[in-house]
Amino acid sequence: MEQLVNIKFCFKLDKTATETYEMLVKVYGVDTVSKKCVFEWFKRFRDGEEDVKDEPRSGRPPTSTTPDNIERVRRILADDRRLSLRKITEQLRISLDSVSNIIYEHLQKGKKKVCAFPTLRRSSNV
Repeated sequence: MEQLVNIKFCFKLDKTATETYEMLVKVYGVDTVSKKCVFEWFKRFRDGEEDVKDEPRSGRPPTSTTPDNIERVRRILADDRRLSLRKITEQLRISLDSVSNIIYEHLQKGKKKVCAFPTLRRSSNV
């Protein structure tokens, strides 16, 4: 959003899209929006667009991460914490990404690190 405001600012100063892109690269480095993006926004501003907010995207809204599904995942994990994401996905019939999002983001459960080879302590007499 910050870069879009800067693009609009440069447009209002009668800078070219190329000049604007070069200035953005100096300021933002590798995090700069693409050159194509700068040119697209310049076209929008030339066509009279004033708002720097992106247009709403088409597509289906996420429907799997519902309070009901979050509670179902919580109950499944309470019964058996060793279930894989795939098994939970099969039980609930929702996507693997949704199950993962529910577990790690909504339920704040992290992966536990287990040491496969415990270290043996040596006695000081050996």
